[in-house]
Amino acid sequence: MSDKIRAYFYSLMSDKRQGLLAAMIRLFFSLISFCYYCGVESIKFLYRLRLLKSYRCACKVISVGNITLGGTGKTPLVVTLAGYLNGSGKKVVVLSRGYGGDRVTSDEVELLKKRLPGIPVLVGRDRIKTAREADESLKADVILLDDGFQHWRLKRDLDIVTLDINDPFGNGRLIPRGTLREPLSSLKRADIFVLTKVGFEGDSIAKAQGLKARLGVINADAAVFTSSYIPSRLFDIAGPEELKLSFIDNKKIALVCAIGEPESFEDTAKALGADIVLRSFFMDHHKYTENDIKKIIDECKAKEIDVMLTTEKDTPRLTHLSSLVTHNSIRLLALGIEMKIDNEEKFFGRLYSIFNS
Repeated sequence: MSDKIRAYFYSLMSDKRQGLLAAMIRLFFSLISFCYYCGVESIKFLYRLRLLKSYRCACKVISVGNITLGGTGKTPLVVTLAGYLNGSGKKVVVLSRGYGGDRVTSDEVELLKKRLPGIPVLVGRDRIKTAREADESLKADVILLDDGFQHWRLKRDLDIVTLDINDPFGNGRLIPRGTLREPLSSLKRADIFVLTKVGFEGDSIAKAQGLKARLGVINADAAVFTSSYIPSRLFDIAGPEELKLSFIDNKKIALVCAIGEPESFEDTAKALGADIVLRSFFMDHHKYTENDIKKIIDECKAKEIDVMLTTEKDTPRLTHLSSLVTHNSIRLLALGIEMKIDNEEKFFGRLYSIFNS
């Protein structure tokens, strides 16, 4: 599906597009959403009756998932969890579905493999098959199930759900009328909520407190933690050179990214002192073309910009075009982030408790 079509459908799902045609399409989407709801609830009912059975691994299984479409910080959290568990002596294996075609696979999976050297990352739509491989062949102590909240076929010891505080539930409607993958009542299954993209300003803190209160009504037993993104590394895509984060302080920058919420990336760059002169934001998982980059280069030259800044997640889709950028005397840099979880000791204590049960 082209970016334009994806953008159009997303604008309908998020109520951003108005007019008679949009209203008629949304009415049709509402009917599909009802059918989708019936299908989801029927599947869950069959699992409760045990007419459909879930597979139980010998090792521990931790799921990291969400309840909406779009990026909510699952992958950075998986990296954080894998690093902690591996550092504490556990044999960790990450399972990724790799859904949505090659672009999604190259984004999340390549990032996981790059950030977790030495930790196996198994990719496949059949999670039972990859779970058995992790459990029986790789002798895992713990499996991290990336994007597993809606995967009922595999039993979990811990369900972690990430929620973006800026848009936790979309418009509150199920796909395709909205961006919810399940009704909000499904959050009762969660053991831990991690609120992502929480800043230090008053508005962000107020949003987090309001969301905590709402989650307390839905699921009073789940623990709730907040998290933020901390810039960790700045590197040149064209070569092995790593730079100090201060390199972009007060420097004219062209932001280039294709992620779920580019505003979060922009806020991070601004916090580092970057003078953002140009923004080129594409749909999530966009496959960059030579024409895309040539257009950005021309705009950079017109505005006297000699640095493009992208996200670490975008690098697999930009590496093949880096020579085109450097040939025009422009540096193509990538910014890596780490997820910082507040009340870390309590969070990891809850995480580690599954090994004592």
